[in-house]
Amino acid sequence: MQLPWRSAPRAALSSPLTVLVAVVAALLLTFVGAAAVLHSDAAGNAAAGYQAGRLCPQSVAPVIDHRRVTAGEGAAVIDAAAAQAPRHGFPAPIGALYSPVRQWTWDSGLHPWSRFGWREGAMDNLTVLQGGSRDGLWVPRTVAEDGDVRLGDTVALPGFPRVTAIYEDLADPVGDYWCAEREEAVVNPLAPDGGAGALVLFPDRDSFVAAFDDIAGDSVTVSVRFPLERLPRTADEGADVAARGAAMLPAIEAMLPRPNMVITGNYFATPVEVSREAGDTVLGAVLPLTIVSLLVGLAGVAAVTVQWCQRRRAELRLLWARGAGPRALGGRAVLELAAPLLAGAVLGWLIARLALPWYAPSPYLSDGTAVVSALVATGVFAAALLVTGAVTVAHTHRAFQATGGRRRLWRGLRYLPWELATGVAAYLAWARLDATPVRMAFGQPLPEQPDAVGLAFPLLVVLTVALVAVRLVRWGLRAAHRLRWWRVPAAQLAVRRLAAAAGSAVGILLVGTLAVGTLTVGVGIATAQDDAFDTKSGLFVGAESSAQISTRVATETGLPPLLAAQTTLVGVLKSQDDVILAVDPATFATIAWVDGDRAELAARLARLDAPAAGALPTLRVGSAPDQRVRLPRIGDVEPVDHLPAFPLVGNRGYVVSTAAIPDPGDIDVWQIWSPKPVDLLLSDLDAAGLHHLHARGKSEALDGLPFLTVRWTFDFVTALGFVLAVVAAAALLLAVEVRRRQNALAGALATRMGLRPRTLVASHLLELGSLAGLSVAAGAAAGWACTAVASPMLDPSPWLRPVAAAPDLVGLVSTTLATALAVVALVCWSAVRSVTTARVGELIRG
Repeated sequence: MQLPWRSAPRAALSSPLTVLVAVVAALLLTFVGAAAVLHSDAAGNAAAGYQAGRLCPQSVAPVIDHRRVTAGEGAAVIDAAAAQAPRHGFPAPIGALYSPVRQWTWDSGLHPWSRFGWREGAMDNLTVLQGGSRDGLWVPRTVAEDGDVRLGDTVALPGFPRVTAIYEDLADPVGDYWCAEREEAVVNPLAPDGGAGALVLFPDRDSFVAAFDDIAGDSVTVSVRFPLERLPRTADEGADVAARGAAMLPAIEAMLPRPNMVITGNYFATPVEVSREAGDTVLGAVLPLTIVSLLVGLAGVAAVTVQWCQRRRAELRLLWARGAGPRALGGRAVLELAAPLLAGAVLGWLIARLALPWYAPSPYLSDGTAVVSALVATGVFAAALLVTGAVTVAHTHRAFQATGGRRRLWRGLRYLPWELATGVAAYLAWARLDATPVRMAFGQPLPEQPDAVGLAFPLLVVLTVALVAVRLVRWGLRAAHRLRWWRVPAAQLAVRRLAAAAGSAVGILLVGTLAVGTLTVGVGIATAQDDAFDTKSGLFVGAESSAQISTRVATETGLPPLLAAQTTLVGVLKSQDDVILAVDPATFATIAWVDGDRAELAARLARLDAPAAGALPTLRVGSAPDQRVRLPRIGDVEPVDHLPAFPLVGNRGYVVSTAAIPDPGDIDVWQIWSPKPVDLLLSDLDAAGLHHLHARGKSEALDGLPFLTVRWTFDFVTALGFVLAVVAAAALLLAVEVRRRQNALAGALATRMGLRPRTLVASHLLELGSLAGLSVAAGAAAGWACTAVASPMLDPSPWLRPVAAAPDLVGLVSTTLATALAVVALVCWSAVRSVTTARVGELIRG
């Protein structure tokens, strides 16, 4: 007998809804699998890019330094680097030579502190004020003013060129060209005499070597940098740079006249390892939920196949009667649904690849990752075909050859305590997270890279809650036949329909609870980590930006009026375990970074100006003792208020008013705080002619990679939650569509027997709304509780206050509920319309 399998692909077009649902199911299924691979790789690459961005661009490649060489030896180091760089794929190096800081005597007879140096390309990266010829010395403005140096002058030593240009001194923030040479080229204005000197540049290396080979001895500093044309964008590119550097540095050392002549560094090797760990951590954390999502997607494919079997029931029975067995009928289903599933799989992979910048932290992928994701998509498509065939075989066998044994075995799987297994896994993940030790370095705790098992804890809890909810609802539906609510016919009909389709109901509940729970957890924990990092950075710096200024300016001359109106002065004094701040209560609350109500902080600081009997009023911070104490250089202080944390102080210390201090000059360190970014603050200080150093900005104060790793993980969790939400909505529509004929027949008969239309609508709203409501309630409760518990535990630096805490999720839950209600209303309209447009005679004959 010739079976009509050849026309199976075209036959699928007779059921457009089945084709559409199959395409969507395969699309979401493939997207989840491919996106997990792409996102984890992108996370590792984003970590590499983040760390490369925190380094000076010229420090990403290997570096060579030494402060104790002769000028000739320094030139030999530069020549060796230039010879080896092209052999290992690096561009031509930038070499530099610097003399020690001394009082060099000029023609004027004055001898300001300065240093001489040469660096390849330096004259292209300076601002010329006078002159500009490149065949002589270039003198910074401060040296020219202090030493009365003019164009044509020179140093009172043989072999030194004449001055041909005067340039503007380098000051923070410096550009990419000078950032690696900041210690040599940028003067510390607050350093003692001889501790720093502005840089006078020689026109070329040979003239520098000729001038200093004898007079400087072995006190010349050499530095060699290898500027990359482009910073590494992926972990593989970073690993390639580190590997080539590791091979090049020994080759350079082998060419030098004596061993251990220089100090080499390959600083990007460790960031590469950390980046790979970050990618592996993200993958390990999202893998459990990804597997669950794939299983849910395969269950959706199975549901589509069941619907197909129901629509094709008459044809399948005819083919079975003509001798086609379950396997042949399964092949028919595969042939008919393969094209929609393939189209969905291709679309899913394309969306996962093209939408990478939307859901992943980096748009860049390592070589081969796209191929791996395509292989995963292919495997998912093959699994979908296998499920389609297997479900059809099982369905036709049960319908036409049923013995009941295998069905009882399948039903027995329901009684396995799956929620107990996931609960135990969640507890073990929590215990591991709770027992994570603090890593110490030089006596200071370091931010910890998150553990993949610990990151999976909230997801396992959400899964456990979903399984428990399913178990309870299944028990309730099994006992629903005892319910007698005919006085409320809408509720009675809703419960009966749910009980008649208990499998679909609990499936929708499972997917819906997982969707809402993962959305809440993903958004909640990602937001908590962002807020914690922002707050910790603000408290660590004290304001958006800060810089140290001289004590004389802070205590005597004061700030210019325009700058004083936009900043606040803070004195910093450290004493054993305490940090003591001297602040201006009138300006501090408006300028400093404040986590809370500024007006309330201003009111508390105002109490510091009130006189106290025999002691200065102070604001006690954190664990500082609540009693009168004597502080060094301050005297006796009496706490008048308390705060758990304070900018720059951290978790323990005191805050006093600057006006109440007996002698502000006793405080060695004075900082200026600003609400502007650090580059604008430094520009304002330079414009005012104020010396500064140790500038810090809030955005670069802390290493944010551990926080970002957590955020990237739960960003993907949020994406999976959105996918599951779409699956849940499609499952709700599919469940109604599968029972369309039965519901239409039952509803049509009931309306002709007197059931009012509004009661019919109310019954469908109760049926579908109860599933959506339970899903939102259980998922939101589980997600909110997990966020509250896991946020502080996932904080990479809990010793910095405040610890990460759950954000306000009312808006998210409200939006989720509103969306669920909209979906319920749409599906309810479809179900009711199938009743109102039904023809009872055709339904009975069909």
